[in-house]
Amino acid sequence: MTNQIKPELIKDQAKHMFVYFSQLIDKTVIDKNGLWVGKLYDIIVGPTEVYPQSNALVIRKGFINRKYALVSWADVSLLDEKEITLKIENAKIIFREKHNNKEEFTLRRDILDQQVVDTYNHKVIRVNDIHLLIVDYCLMIAHVDISLRGLIRRLGFEEITDILVKLINKNADYLKDEHLISWKHIQPLSVNPVSMTIKINVPHKQFSNIPAADLGDIFLDLAIQHQLALFKALDVNTKAKIFMNIDFKKQKSLIEELKTEETVEILNRVPSDEATDFLEKLPKDMTERFLNLMESKQAKKLSQLLGYSSDSAGGLMTAEYIAFTKDATIESVLKQIKEHAFKVEPAQFVYIVDENNHLIGSTNFRRLISANPADLVQNAAFPKTYFVHLDSSVKEVAYLMEKYKYYAIPVVDENHILQGIITVDDILSQLIAIAWRRLKKIKVKPTA
Repeated sequence: MTNQIKPELIKDQAKHMFVYFSQLIDKTVIDKNGLWVGKLYDIIVGPTEVYPQSNALVIRKGFINRKYALVSWADVSLLDEKEITLKIENAKIIFREKHNNKEEFTLRRDILDQQVVDTYNHKVIRVNDIHLLIVDYCLMIAHVDISLRGLIRRLGFEEITDILVKLINKNADYLKDEHLISWKHIQPLSVNPVSMTIKINVPHKQFSNIPAADLGDIFLDLAIQHQLALFKALDVNTKAKIFMNIDFKKQKSLIEELKTEETVEILNRVPSDEATDFLEKLPKDMTERFLNLMESKQAKKLSQLLGYSSDSAGGLMTAEYIAFTKDATIESVLKQIKEHAFKVEPAQFVYIVDENNHLIGSTNFRRLISANPADLVQNAAFPKTYFVHLDSSVKEVAYLMEKYKYYAIPVVDENHILQGIITVDDILSQLIAIAWRRLKKIKVKPTA
């Protein structure tokens, strides 16, 4: 329930609907009799579904021997441009040597000058100031300010800087452009230094909507101490998204900090080709330990993939694909595709096999949607399906994909049994890696 403060808390609400936190820091606090108490040091906010509300003030006094007092927001009587007035007497305020309760969420310690994740723009930002909304006689976090002017205001130089800028150019963008980001898109990253964990208040829905590549970028943009803490706080599916979008060096440093069971849980949710790329770079004993603890079906897939060279079709393929027997109806195929949960976005191709998983043909989503639902799936197949073998080279795969404009190509063994598929991003990654290795071998001759 919101703590109520009598209406005189804000003298002119219509005029002062918003206030910056930097404008409140070090503001004088007086008691009900007008006696000096100290200065505002911090504001404790209570977690809510979207916008945290003020719960208490942290007051500081002293210069060398600093002491701190906690005052409930219900005991605040008036907040104006000059000072903060309390409803209680000075004698009832208890000051202590420290105030550092890690369970509390505060503006100064946990948000101001800290890194946060902007879940709307998918990037890490630094908070220069906090924009507070005055509503129901409470302060609510409305926005964070990441502008240059916010930083200058935070440092206490806004007034003199505004005067100087106006002298040079009274229409300068600096004076009118605000860079405020709504709090509902902000995920603070306050790290507990003991447990090295982050307490996330509005977590998984926002993070799960961020594309995997952006999640990887956000993770890498964070300070090192934040990376592991954020990773531990996320759900396993989001962890898998991040894991497959960071380089091996960072992956390895992560698993060294995780329990074996946690790593296995992540690998069970990572596409098999990505998991294979990671496992084949690890020491053999470590790879075997992970495989022994993984889901049997996934472990079998990965064990098979690890037996192929990384520059062959078998080494590049993923075992996640969509296949149906030739006697399945188009209606049942579309229903199963709709209900299926994919680890990655499917490549829009459907493969047709017999009862022994021999590749018969292929089709795509568009042909299925346009066809008669009562027809068999083989009636919607392409006239011809091109494929590669497990030992086909990267060049062979790339040639066929370019020639026939395939986004994915099936891989079969010597008995024509479907083993997996290679997607265009898999082959591009391999070609880029080859090109990069060749580029590094080129010796650049100095110009005359």
